[in-house]
Amino acid sequence: MKVSFERKILIGYVINIIVIIGVGLIYWIQLPLSSNKLWHWISLSLIVLSIGMLTTVFFILKAQLKAKKQSEEELYKNQNLLKSIINNTTNAISVKKINGEYILVNKQYQSLFKTKETNLIGKTNADFLPKDIAERYRSADLDVIKAGRDIQVEEIISTLEGARTFLSVKFPLKDNANRVYAIGTISTDITERKNLSESLKAADAFFNMSIDSLVVASQDKFIKINPSLSKLLGYSDKELLSKPFKTFIFPEDITLTEEEIKKLKKGTNLINFRNRWLCKDGSVKWLSWNAAADRTMGTLYAIVTDITEKLKLEEEKENTLNALNQKQQQLNMILENINDGVLVANTNKKVILANDVANALFGIEDDSKISIHFSDHFKVLFPDGKKTFPVQDLPPERALIGEITENVDVILKNLETNEMRRVLLSGRPIIDNENHIVAIVITIKDISRYKKLEEELEQKNLDSRPKIGFKNIKQKKVK
Repeated sequence: MKVSFERKILIGYVINIIVIIGVGLIYWIQLPLSSNKLWHWISLSLIVLSIGMLTTVFFILKAQLKAKKQSEEELYKNQNLLKSIINNTTNAISVKKINGEYILVNKQYQSLFKTKETNLIGKTNADFLPKDIAERYRSADLDVIKAGRDIQVEEIISTLEGARTFLSVKFPLKDNANRVYAIGTISTDITERKNLSESLKAADAFFNMSIDSLVVASQDKFIKINPSLSKLLGYSDKELLSKPFKTFIFPEDITLTEEEIKKLKKGTNLINFRNRWLCKDGSVKWLSWNAAADRTMGTLYAIVTDITEKLKLEEEKENTLNALNQKQQQLNMILENINDGVLVANTNKKVILANDVANALFGIEDDSKISIHFSDHFKVLFPDGKKTFPVQDLPPERALIGEITENVDVILKNLETNEMRRVLLSGRPIIDNENHIVAIVITIKDISRYKKLEEELEQKNLDSRPKIGFKNIKQKKVK
């Protein structure tokens, strides 16, 4: 059975008391009674003194043991408290000997490598990390020894979950002789902070490099602007940030802008809101705003686009379209009041315009269903009404290759009704500025009535000649 040190002292004390008393009794008994009594009292006093001194030493040792025990208990309590603090902190903490062996690692440090304390204590980084990484960590530890004071380093620690970035405070631990015997490390995981910092840098770069103007504002002043807005309006950043932004808004647009800001504060996003802004050079620019508000902070975020040139182009385009529409209407009026049929076709041989006369001639109201190939609707004949007119010689085909034709005399025989019309066909190409054919125009002049009147007039002339004294040529030749 194991005996405690305190009990050993007690046993030793008792044994020593017994020994002293025993020795004293033996001496007392052996001392002759006739001897000087002074020696009896001296020996008795020495025995009592020895017992007293031994008792005093016993109680001193007992008090020291008690103090030591209390000190050890307090130290143990403090050690447990320190260990509890170290293990429950979010920082990874380690202590290494000068040779790199671990002598302390907390739970956070153990979790980095998914291992237990027993697998790290007494080991160096070289025992479980790649050589290049272990050497890098070792170099940082040696820097602490050289400096003799704490240093901060940013370390990338390779864990089973991937590389993590830590901000580590490394400090030397010194003995009573002021000699470094170990290196302590407290590491804080700054991976997320680092990523956020990189994201913020990227966001700032995007903010400053954006072609569109980006704005962060309060209800009445700019908080942050990018260089694009300063360049756009011609003011410096200081000028734009130091004054209420309505200072730069065209006076007639201030009230409308303030109303839109009120809507923003209520949670309604601003989409393509347009207002005018005064530039430093005195010019006025139209800006388009897409904005949203953070209702909790009252902050406005906006993307601004200069639409001044766009609006000018739109206005010019509108004016051009109006002019074209006006000309189109005038052209339609002219075409509809022409007695001749008119067809306009593109280079794909699709009719894009036909007047009423042409519609009536073909018997088709839908312009797109009319073909410039007359042979699709009619049998095209020479004026004698017998021989078929070559399709390639008709004005539409010749216009498509750039030729101008005038008054080609043909007969159009309707394929469905067999109705025959005598017409004069003309064709010409429409050429753009680059001398390319973009369309063709075909005119159809119906001369059936005129030909009929001409024949009737000629017949009447023949019939009236004998009555006014002219002899029939044919009769004269017979005589």
